[in-house]
Amino acid sequence: MQQDWREQVGSAIERARVLSGLSLKEFAGAIGRDERQIAKWIGGIERPQFDAIFAVKELRGPLVIALAELSQTVEVQTTLTIRRTA
Repeated sequence: MQQDWREQVGSAIERARVLSGLSLKEFAGAIGRDERQIAKWIGGIERPQFDAIFAVKELRGPLVIALAELSQTVEVQTTLTIRRTA
């Protein structure tokens, strides 16, 4: 059975949280929402407020990555560049 789109979006929100390295409580605090509301987003019960997540600069990258992974038509690559300073 194919996962409901709300559950897929919820999975992307959870993935963004994990990628950000924040606990549920920290993630909720960063976007000014209650943990219970975030849990409803993740569970596919309530529509997430993407603008609230995207408004937090540190969460933009993880959100974009999570949504790109969700599309299954975009390859996500992580590149690490190390530059030595003199």
